Amino acid sequence: MEVRLMAIRKSSNTGIPFGNTSGRPANPAVGQPYFNGEENRLEIYTQTVGWQNIVAETPGVVSYTGTVLESNSTNTIVISGTNFSTGATAYLIGNDGTEYTADTTTINSIVQITAVFGVLAVNKEPYDIKVVNPSNLYGILPDAVSINDTPSWTTAAGSLGTFDELSSVSLTVAATDEENTSITYSSTNLPAWLSLNSSTGALTGTTPSISSNTTYSFNITASDGSNTRSRAFSVSVIDTTITLEALVVGGGGGGGGRAGGGGGAGGLVYHSAKSFEKNATALVTVGTGGLGGGGGGSPGTRSESAGADGTNSVFSDITANGGGGGYFGDTGPGRPGGSGGGGGYNGSGGSSTQGNSGGGTGYGNAGGGSALSGTFAYKQGGGGGAGGAGTSGSGSTGKCGDGGAGREYSITGTAQFYAGGGGGGGHDPFNSSLANNGRGIGGSGVGGNGGPVSTSDGQPTAGTDGTGSGGGGTWSNGGDSFDGARGGNGVVIIAYPNTFPAITTIPGTLTYDQPTRAGYRVYRFTAGTGTITF
Repeated sequence: MEVRLMAIRKSSNTGIPFGNTSGRPANPAVGQPYFNGEENRLEIYTQTVGWQNIVAETPGVVSYTGTVLESNSTNTIVISGTNFSTGATAYLIGNDGTEYTADTTTINSIVQITAVFGVLAVNKEPYDIKVVNPSNLYGILPDAVSINDTPSWTTAAGSLGTFDELSSVSLTVAATDEENTSITYSSTNLPAWLSLNSSTGALTGTTPSISSNTTYSFNITASDGSNTRSRAFSVSVIDTTITLEALVVGGGGGGGGRAGGGGGAGGLVYHSAKSFEKNATALVTVGTGGLGGGGGGSPGTRSESAGADGTNSVFSDITANGGGGGYFGDTGPGRPGGSGGGGGYNGSGGSSTQGNSGGGTGYGNAGGGSALSGTFAYKQGGGGGAGGAGTSGSGSTGKCGDGGAGREYSITGTAQFYAGGGGGGGHDPFNSSLANNGRGIGGSGVGGNGGPVSTSDGQPTAGTDGTGSGGGGTWSNGGDSFDGARGGNGVVIIAYPNTFPAITTIPGTLTYDQPTRAGYRVYRFTAGTGTITF
């Protein structure tokens, strides 16, 4: 049978117009049909949409572009496909069948849609893409969309540790990404003493010096380049500063020879709150007392001379000057020192060189002078002490000058005087009505007594070791004279609460003991020099 195909053409009065898209009637009436050969479909003109396919077509979903992030509250994707009709709606379908309707669906063309979705759960990926036309015909692209996960922290939030001040810190925080994307770490409020490695999450630095225990809080953000997740951390720093009391006394000066003045006490420095960091070091030097001056004559075997100065005591940056030696039977002044030595004959007392040192308060006083005139002339002055000046000899009464008073402290747990001046030694003529013929008496802190003018009353006495007291000046009686007495060695004493650890290093050159003081560690250094470590 012969079949002939005939083209449909429009007559002047009847039939459906046809052509391509651009050939659609310019001013169609609502309901007018048109066959679009370019789109290969029969269309009708509607008032709301315009030209629309008369026969409903099933949309097809081919692919999409865009990134869906777990951390985003809005996620935009562009869907490519076929037969997308105006009024179509886009959906994402989770792996449990839950449908999520796009917040907005924009029909760009019959082959492209832009859809915006809200927050999407990671545990429901992969998602299907579904497009439904107004005709309820739809197309699906299965397992199309995966969520770009936010990094997950493996380091727990909160404290990363506790460290001593001025100590090294080396820590690491870590986060992972499900897509195995490299993580970058950052922080906007990291303490200035900490550094963060953006690639490894390493935290390094040195804790600062602090006056009280301190906790430093900060946040670190982990990013996979698209998503970010922050976590709060902290590091605690412990104040390890040892605050101690320090008493430093220089060696006492020696008493002067033959009719010599008393030796001046070593200078004294007291600090109520000296601070050191953990593992800090401090130099300790205990000053020695100066030798007494030569008495001359018989039974003296040395030439007449002034007493030697004591040497300085040192603790860290605190220096207590050695005491000045007492002058001998000549018109000379006592020697200057921490406290000044007593004058000889018509000499004045030596001046004090001790000032404040290392943040502590220094104490020292001048020595007393001598009396050249009067019924009882040649009465020598006492050495100065930390608590007062030495007194001068009296030509009218025959009394030799007494050593200046020391100062009392209970730093070891027991009250004791330190740095008393030595008493002055006598000379003919003397006043036998006075006790010991008026020899000078050592100041409290146990300064050495001056020698009397009678051998039956004994020799001058030395300053007490461990107190920095001055030695007593010697006497003279018709050419017979003992040598002046030596000054006492100085001392360095420190005390701090026993909640802090003991000193870790004390060199063998230092001689020390630990007196009892409830609740404190006390170190009393009485000889030697070296460096201790806290």
